Amino acid sequence: MDEFFDTCAEIESTMSLIYRRMANAVKANERLKEMLLKMAKDEADHVNQIRFARLLPFEENFSGVRIPKAKLDLMLLKAQSLLQDIETSPPSEKEALLRAIELEEDFMQVHVGSALEFSDPKLKERFQRLAREDEKHVGTLRDYFQEAYQRSA
Repeated sequence: MDEFFDTCAEIESTMSLIYRRMANAVKANERLKEMLLKMAKDEADHVNQIRFARLLPFEENFSGVRIPKAKLDLMLLKAQSLLQDIETSPPSEKEALLRAIELEEDFMQVHVGSALEFSDPKLKERFQRLAREDEKHVGTLRDYFQEAYQRSA
């Protein structure tokens, strides 16, 4: 199970880096930059929560895995590829927003809160809170996109 948690942590860490690179790419837009930096911080916090969960005895706290490791590996490759793309060619403001929305939607399904079955209700709630944060990210990004780009449509 260590490998499962390590991959989840690597995904979250890569997402944090993606948001930091996007924030740097849109630095002229202070509001969007701050949103992306907050999301980067949230993803870094998620890494810490995953590392905490990794230390817990699996049998006592978890009852199973819902997401195959192969899917996690694929999502990690997707995140790493996007990070490389962003580092090679920083996105425009609009592209950064669209990519961030897509990223959050894709990765919500492999969040630890969705990927594991919990036997400990307190732990389950803790990770469901993290998943709700990702849902808020999508809502915040969509609202901003609509305000900035679809207002006159």
